[in-house]
Amino acid sequence: MASLGDMQTTDAARFPRAARPAARPAAYPPAHPSARRPGFVLTYSPTVVVGFLCLLGAALLPMLGSKGALVFLLAGAGLIAMRPGATIAAMGRNWLIVALALWCLCSFTWSDYPGVTVRYGVQLLLTVMIGITLADRLPPAIFVKLVLVAQLMASLASFATGRSRGDGGGYLGIYASKNALAAASGILVIAAVAVLFDRRATRLWRVLALAGLAAGGMLLLMAKSTGAILAVGGTVGVFGLLYVLRRLDGPVRLAVVALATLLVAVVTVILTGMFDELSQAFLSATGKDLTLTGRTELWATAFGEIARHPFAGTGYQAFWVVGNQLAEQLWAEFGIETRTGFNFHNTLISNAVEIGLIGITIQAVLFYGALWAMLSWTIRSPGAGSIFFALFMVRQFVLMQVELVFFFQFDFSSIITIVAICHAAGFRQAARAVDRMPRAAYGRAGRAGSFAAAAGRGNRPSWPASIHAPSSNQWPRARRPIRRDG
Repeated sequence: MASLGDMQTTDAARFPRAARPAARPAAYPPAHPSARRPGFVLTYSPTVVVGFLCLLGAALLPMLGSKGALVFLLAGAGLIAMRPGATIAAMGRNWLIVALALWCLCSFTWSDYPGVTVRYGVQLLLTVMIGITLADRLPPAIFVKLVLVAQLMASLASFATGRSRGDGGGYLGIYASKNALAAASGILVIAAVAVLFDRRATRLWRVLALAGLAAGGMLLLMAKSTGAILAVGGTVGVFGLLYVLRRLDGPVRLAVVALATLLVAVVTVILTGMFDELSQAFLSATGKDLTLTGRTELWATAFGEIARHPFAGTGYQAFWVVGNQLAEQLWAEFGIETRTGFNFHNTLISNAVEIGLIGITIQAVLFYGALWAMLSWTIRSPGAGSIFFALFMVRQFVLMQVELVFFFQFDFSSIITIVAICHAAGFRQAARAVDRMPRAAYGRAGRAGSFAAAAGRGNRPSWPASIHAPSSNQWPRARRPIRRDG
């Protein structure tokens, strides 16, 4: 007959957890009476902090200048140094955008100003590396919140400066032009809308989102940028359409899209017959000419340059250079005394002049693929991240017809575009993985629930590790509590 000691030994071997309680996680200090008192607990992640500094440096670049670029580069270098192997792997997964940056850099070999192209090409490559790292380390929901805070701080700085154009043509804030202010304010509005419509957002984040929406909307109106206002308005309209489509079944969704397309076609035909009346109304309302402030003349010049260098272009950022005869002529014609901050007012046309048809083909594949992926992501699994990136890419699509919106070094919009392209690639892989699952594997949640589990909808990993995306231990988590006794 077994003794009591033998029975205890047998029980301990059979139930080791009962005999040996789990140790307290090393990240938390031993229990102490003072730790049980009510107080304020602040949790943070070094990755999130460094990522925020990176975005803040880019957001305040118009005010800080080279110091803002230095903050962006140092914070980005720190983020890469935390896990360099993961950054290299992420660059391998997003090789096409890396190839685009290398194409821009290699264009110095045929550039009219090779020194300028090398300088800005290296800076663009560093920007792409940091953008890919941000997409790899920060979950989409956290990234959106960091963008919200960074742009909110930039908007407060713009209010504080009180700078406006001397001719009363619009507010400037910390930016060199009203279009730059309007572009930054549009990003703030979009980030605020994404956080407000996130069901998992806390009350604090909703308050910050409301503040960002108010500040961004005010600055957008104060800038008096017609293109930016139309872009944000169109973006909000697309969001409403996506919200409706989300609630419809597949066949009904297809029918609604078909009817909407037909309606747009009919309206276009009707408006074409009213061109003269609408043109006069547009001129009266905006004060602009029918060529959109001389854009058609600029585009004619750009097409001439593209014809001279169709495939390779003149070299990355090698056209608008002091000393270039044609650039000097355009600056003089349009009254640009500073001889900076001017372009052909169309993204693909401007970039075709510099990096040729080969370069813009890569850009078009990256951008339009990401645009479609982000719209699909929002319909299948709406959340702060998917809503923000979808609205941002729609806004980019609208603005790129009349402005230069990507890709150039240390630019906030270009950084977000790079991050969106990386997440779009992850979404496509996750969607294919879910679509290949047998129907019986969906479980009670169905296909949408399976996709939500694979794609992630909060501060968890966005894409499953099995498809070469960041695993759960790669996402930043708040592990270091700071307690201040109350």
